[in-house]
Amino acid sequence: MATFTKEELLKIAHLSSLKLDEQEIPVFVDQITAILQYVEQLATAQVCAQTEPIRNVNVLRDDIARSTDPEPLLARAPQRIENYFGVPQILEEK
Repeated sequence: MATFTKEELLKIAHLSSLKLDEQEIPVFVDQITAILQYVEQLATAQVCAQTEPIRNVNVLRDDIARSTDPEPLLARAPQRIENYFGVPQILEEK
């Protein structure tokens, strides 16, 4: 059975530069002991192997160019320059 002592907690707190109140020490010792016991249980637990592996399948559609009428979309653009969207310039010309 896993146990965790007050001295171990104080050593870890010192190495981590953590300040602990006297009231926190027994709480943390109990919590860390519980965690270690749980991990110990996991190490000995028998796990059923999954009978069928999960198959990851990408569902992709064919990449087919379709012609559409750009006018409805361009009509909603804040700025339009002929048949393109107008955007603010972000790069400087050299």
